[in-house]
Amino acid sequence: MDKVDPIQAQLIDARRNQILDAATVIFADKGFHGATIRQIAQQAGIADGTIYIYFKTKTDLLLGILDRLNESDQRAEALTPGEEIDFAHFFVTYMRHRLQLLDANFQTFRAILPDILSNQTLRARYYSQVVEPTFAIAEPIFQGLIDQGVLKPHNPALVLRAISSLVFGLLVTRMLGDPVTEAQWDQFPEVIGALILPGLIQN
Repeated sequence: MDKVDPIQAQLIDARRNQILDAATVIFADKGFHGATIRQIAQQAGIADGTIYIYFKTKTDLLLGILDRLNESDQRAEALTPGEEIDFAHFFVTYMRHRLQLLDANFQTFRAILPDILSNQTLRARYYSQVVEPTFAIAEPIFQGLIDQGVLKPHNPALVLRAISSLVFGLLVTRMLGDPVTEAQWDQFPEVIGALILPGLIQN
């Protein structure tokens, strides 16, 4: 197996992120269907054809943005609390990080979420490439905490989906224009923790 040149890998990663940064701006402004590869290339300051070296289609670009926002390559580490870390503190800190990420990219989510929900092909790819792998990482970690006696013996798959749905519901509520959700967004990590943690943590 050929070794990957670390310098070349860094250059490829930098160019991919350059393209994704540009696509994020254009998708947030134009929406998924309104955006074009040419607009994204102009935003990135590169030739149209350069984008196709890294992303085959506009859908691949969108999934690349969502994968990056999901922090998929960091999820296993991010979802694993250290042995010395109090789980309640870990949970609230993790919620704060995720909500801050949603807040920083709110315009992008508002522009592309309708397309994800209405386009069957895009929705299926997003689920299979981003959502499902995240649950696959999180469920055994959650089960391990149950086995250690840290958490109560709930069904990990159901608990994780309930928590994810709560966060997703807050995002949709904010998209609908609820002023309370928008104004007090940074208070939700503690609220979620207060609601969820008593049902999770073993006494």
